[in-house]
Amino acid sequence: MLGLIVSVLLKELIEKVSLLGFRESVFLGVAEAQELGKEFLGITLSNGDGIILKVNPYEDILLSMFLMTKEKRENLKFIALFKNTEDTTYFIYEINNYEEFLNSLLTNISIVYVEVISGDLEDFLYRAEDG
Repeated sequence: MLGLIVSVLLKELIEKVSLLGFRESVFLGVAEAQELGKEFLGITLSNGDGIILKVNPYEDILLSMFLMTKEKRENLKFIALFKNTEDTTYFIYEINNYEEFLNSLLTNISIVYVEVISGDLEDFLYRAEDG
């Protein structure tokens, strides 16, 4: 089961994060999520990792954040393993200090792509939240 949900205004987070392309990605992702009635945004990073944001797109609130990576990370809170249709396994970690985590990515990392998450991964994330 995922940790306690602490909401953060996306506007406040965007103002504090220097990750190149983060502002634009969030605005684009939230607009699309609002149009589709979805909550999960996936942001692909240039190093192959992904940031998953659970948002309330109608109130511009960040509800939770996760890191999705092919590598084990000892310093983060492990949530689950996800295997996609190509049989690739990903580790999913819960991120609690949003600003600190995002600003730690600044070294040679940029945002490549943003999308609204749906399908198998969306279902998986909702099940992971329910424990």
